[in-house]
Amino acid sequence: MRRGMVVGVLAGVLALAAAGCGGGDDNGGGSASATTAAPETTSAPETTAAAGGGGDNELALTAQGTAWDTTSFDLKSGGSYTLEVTNKDSVEHNFTFTEGNANQDIEGGEDATVTFTAPAAGSYPFICKYHPAVMKGTITVT
Repeated sequence: MRRGMVVGVLAGVLALAAAGCGGGDDNGGGSASATTAAPETTSAPETTAAAGGGGDNELALTAQGTAWDTTSFDLKSGGSYTLEVTNKDSVEHNFTFTEGNANQDIEGGEDATVTFTAPAAGSYPFICKYHPAVMKGTITVT
């Protein structure tokens, strides 16, 4: 009975988070282009993406099931990076990496490209400003 109650509470929290999703049509930085939405799933594996010098500065991040598919990136300080964000959900998400001056909304079912320069060495958070409690990760800069 207790397990059922916990599952019910979690489902309610997720429903409220999805209902509160979205925002204005503020696009922040970068550009976005529409694509066809893919079916939603409820879980995404956590992975780490590494990027370094020599043209390996293209990153990918997918929002699906109100979660990021990658929760950490390893970058080189001073490197210029291009991040392709895919939103497979039907609700709006956002990629915010304050230390890299990146703040981009991604409408449901769309993609957006974000460019930024990695800051000084350290560990920094990235989030979806609409779902910061569940859509967050870490960028480690060396």
